[in-house]
Amino acid sequence: MLCKLCGTHLPDGQLTCPNCGHVTTPGREGERGSAPPRELDTLEVEGAAGPEEGVRAEGKADRLKTVQTGPEAPIPVFALDPAGLRRLLGLQPELLEPGLSVFTDEKGRPVGAGYSTRVGDIDLLARDKSGAFVVVRVAEEREGGEDLVAETLQRIGWVRKHLGKGKQKTRGIVLVEQVPENLSYTAAGVAGTITFKTFRLAVTFEDVEIS
Repeated sequence: MLCKLCGTHLPDGQLTCPNCGHVTTPGREGERGSAPPRELDTLEVEGAAGPEEGVRAEGKADRLKTVQTGPEAPIPVFALDPAGLRRLLGLQPELLEPGLSVFTDEKGRPVGAGYSTRVGDIDLLARDKSGAFVVVRVAEEREGGEDLVAETLQRIGWVRKHLGKGKQKTRGIVLVEQVPENLSYTAAGVAGTITFKTFRLAVTFEDVEIS
C-alpha cells in the first residue's frame, strides 16, 4: 500500500507513513496507484541565498522568475570639451595628478589658470608636490601632434627662464581626447620633458540618506 499523501510504500499492516506521518485509511485496490503530489521545484537566487539555499515554490518552474545578479554595468563615459576640462583643472588640479596645485603669485593668489605669457597662454600652470613647475596643455579637437609639442616646449622654456630662473625643474603635460596619428616619434623625442594623457568624463550615481 502507498501513502496517499507522499506516495511512500508502506509495509504490510502499517498505516502510518514513516516519511510524512500521514495515516492512510485502507481503500480499494485501485486506489493504491494514486498519483503522488506534484514535485517541488527549487530555484536559486544569486545574491539572496547561500550556495546551498534556495527558494522553494509549488508548481511549475516556468511560473516563477529567477532573479539573477549579473556583472555590474560599466560606468558611463562621456566626452568632455577642452574648455570644460580647463575650468575643471583650474578648480581641482589634483584630479590630473596627486599633489598638483595651481601656481600662486607672491601674495598667495592662484593665478595659474589661463596664465598669459609672451609665447601664448598656458591652460594651467601648476606645481607638483616637489615644487617643480608643470605646464598643462589641453589640446583642441584635431590639433596636430607636432604643433602641440612645439607650442608646449615654448611655454616650458618661458616658464623655466622667467619663473624658474633657469634652475627650477619644469615639465609639461599635454591632454588629448584622441592621440594624433603623427605624435609617436615627436613624443619620443621629448619623453623626459612632456607626458601625454587622454581624458574622459565618468559619471557615477550614489544613494543619498535623507534624515
